[in-house]
Amino acid sequence: MSEIEKRIFKSKNGKDVTIRNAMSWDAKQTIGINRSVIAEGLFMLRESDEANYTLDGESRNIQNYLHDKGCLYIVAEIENTVAGFLEFRRGGFRRTSHSGMFSMFILKEFREIGIGRMLLSTLIEWGEKNPLIEKITLSVFSTNHRAQTLYKKLGFVEEGRCPKDMKLSDGTYIDSVLMYRFVK
Repeated sequence: MSEIEKRIFKSKNGKDVTIRNAMSWDAKQTIGINRSVIAEGLFMLRESDEANYTLDGESRNIQNYLHDKGCLYIVAEIENTVAGFLEFRRGGFRRTSHSGMFSMFILKEFREIGIGRMLLSTLIEWGEKNPLIEKITLSVFSTNHRAQTLYKKLGFVEEGRCPKDMKLSDGTYIDSVLMYRFVK
């Protein structure tokens, strides 16, 4: 099982934030967060009409993460509301199974209070203890400076760029920045 011990942090605004494994009953809230962040249209791979989630599908997805020792799905909860979540999936082949990529989603009203750092620090600590994981990777829009600043503060290093990797609906292009951090 890919579980973490539940932890409680203090946010920058003084509220308790619980970081814990996502459970199937969180599916409705994680779908809502995903759709909300995608609707902002700023930094997500998908567009709103491509966010075809179902409650049953997301519940199964969460359960699959719990049963895979090399994957992690965690949520940040404030006063019984899921404010954000992070998913980490390792490579599916022997040659890539030592590393994996994460995605993180935080509701707009809960940003700038430290939740991203809490989720990502928890992932890093889990990765350091997990014998299967050696490297954590990510891909971020070159225009997402706030996220890149957080990643660098937590020890991530840029390893490359994919020019014009994303084409927005208005025809403009954005590069993807690839970053990594070794945990072993």
